[in-house]
Amino acid sequence: MGEKCGRLLIAERGAGLARGLTPWLAEQGHECKSVDNIKDVLMTLQNEKINVLVMDVNLPEDMGYEAISIIKGLHRKLPIIITADENNPEQESRIRQKGIFYYHVNSFGLDELILAISNAMMRSAQ
Repeated sequence: MGEKCGRLLIAERGAGLARGLTPWLAEQGHECKSVDNIKDVLMTLQNEKINVLVMDVNLPEDMGYEAISIIKGLHRKLPIIITADENNPEQESRIRQKGIFYYHVNSFGLDELILAISNAMMRSAQ
């Protein structure tokens, strides 16, 4: 299972998502780090090997969607999964144009998000 191991960075206010994903991540042998601001996201990406970033749509404070462009500029191949509390097609469209891996609406539950993380981990390992 060692070759499947990956490092997931979860960027969210609070730790609800990280708590919800912890049992599955442990079962899969993945490591998880959780941060709550964009500065820590950028610092972590600069200093550590991260395979997948899961980031709350509201996290980037004043940077808005530009945070995605900055991250993509630094780590072009990093799969980014954006989570949102509400289904907003206009917002989703603007964010998808930034080249993210997946846009997840939290009310759809964790199963879809887990599948997206699994797929992103596989892509990251290639």
